[in-house]
Amino acid sequence: MACGADMALAGLKVFHKESARLHSLLDEDPEEAIKQARALSSDTPVGGVLFTSLKAGILIDAGSYAKDKQAIEDGISLFKALLTTHPEEASYYYNLGNGLVALADQEPFTGYDWYLVTAGPRREARSYFQQAVTSEDAHHIQSVALTNLGNALGKAHRWVEAYDTYSKALAYDESNAVASTGAAKILLSCVERHIGEKAVLQSVAARHLQSAKRHAGRISELAGARAQRGLSKLVEGRRRSGRLPDLSAATEYEKFVAGHRLALSPTIEGFDCSLKRWDSLRFDSITEAVGKECGVPPIFAMFNVMKSDFLAARYLAFQCLTHKFPESGLYSDTLDYAVYGVLPSMFSLAQRACIDLLDKIAVATSEYFMIPGPANEVYFTKRWFANHRRDQPLAWHPSLRPHIDKGNLAVIALAELSLDIKEGGALHQKKAYRHSSTHRFTILHDVGCTPSRKSVHVEHCALGDFTSHLIESLQLARAAVFYFVEMISISEAKNKTGSNKALPLNVPTHHYIRGEDGPERHNRGRSRKGRARVK
Repeated sequence: MACGADMALAGLKVFHKESARLHSLLDEDPEEAIKQARALSSDTPVGGVLFTSLKAGILIDAGSYAKDKQAIEDGISLFKALLTTHPEEASYYYNLGNGLVALADQEPFTGYDWYLVTAGPRREARSYFQQAVTSEDAHHIQSVALTNLGNALGKAHRWVEAYDTYSKALAYDESNAVASTGAAKILLSCVERHIGEKAVLQSVAARHLQSAKRHAGRISELAGARAQRGLSKLVEGRRRSGRLPDLSAATEYEKFVAGHRLALSPTIEGFDCSLKRWDSLRFDSITEAVGKECGVPPIFAMFNVMKSDFLAARYLAFQCLTHKFPESGLYSDTLDYAVYGVLPSMFSLAQRACIDLLDKIAVATSEYFMIPGPANEVYFTKRWFANHRRDQPLAWHPSLRPHIDKGNLAVIALAELSLDIKEGGALHQKKAYRHSSTHRFTILHDVGCTPSRKSVHVEHCALGDFTSHLIESLQLARAAVFYFVEMISISEAKNKTGSNKALPLNVPTHHYIRGEDGPERHNRGRSRKGRARVK
């Protein structure tokens, strides 16, 4: 017995030594690292699975550096084989995600069709990262999996979701300097694009970079020496850290909104709750051709409804998590620790409203870009592409293709998000809960998740898990609203050419017209006007 333990310990020492040697070789000579990884035997008596995973990981990482597509594909195949025998191992999902991202990156970028050609492996990669985060054996991998998921989202121009994902990675491991730098880069990009309050964004970015500097050694540990060199200038640069908005006098609701990053204000982090109407995200302008019928363009009314639906779902979620509802119902107990009453139904209503908002965005997009077709057949998952058959390659919708070709990256962000909502995507569970609570039944349990008797018409979920999905659904809906506003802003900016004649049309706030805000307050808050330009 002791002899067997000694052999196992000796085998682990050999494995760790070999792992350290091959990883150090990655930066110096990736081609040689591939060669030596291929020579590793998976039949080693002790730690055979470990050596197989080491071999697969080196093939992917070194293959990425050496631009060796075959090595990456071989590494992916090995991890998929490992998952068939060890489906609970979170690190295999994580490494598979890395492999598929590396595989997509081998496709040269020659234009925006790159997103179509690489959609499959990148979508699969995001799904694997999500599985790594939510696996039962995920505690040791959650922060790095979320970081790489954030990187993948950022590459798809889904910057709001990427920031949320980096923030979650830091919640698991505050020393994750790669996540800190990722979050800082998004905020600094917002400053460059004039999105949000410059001083606030710079202050939060500076704090992220200060944290990254304190844990600078972790960059090499997590992402390798190349990443360390690539990020050194950003981390070592001097940045002023100003004051953030003061939340000391904020209400519990405002703290809830700030803590989960759920404000619909142009600044994605650190909103100013001293304002009466701090959910201030609006359009700058709308361009319409001469001859359009009079009246305010319907897109303003549509956005008002979308925004108010989100705010209603957000407040309902807050009430569900912090308050008790009056309960007059008498319910039968199903003997499976299920929760019945107003509270679980309110949870379901809030989550459903978030996902319903996505279809509204698709309809509003159809209105703005004048996409032909019946209004009652417009869905978020089908709006962005020309066909939806699995045996056909993806193609941009012909009405959206010209805008994508002109560089409207927010259309790509919404299209990529729609792929993750579909079955098999990283976000599909949120849509599944929406469908279940709308068309069938969703039952929540505060202990366990095993029904008294199974039914194909009932979806069961632990209350804690559903609560997490609700917060994430709110963040998802918020991100989609940001992309929608960004999509219109980009389109409007490209419409503003010097040869066009333009007359400004100020669209006053609803509250000013209703007499809810005085003229002084109205004027003070008119930094973001709604304008209709006439061509």
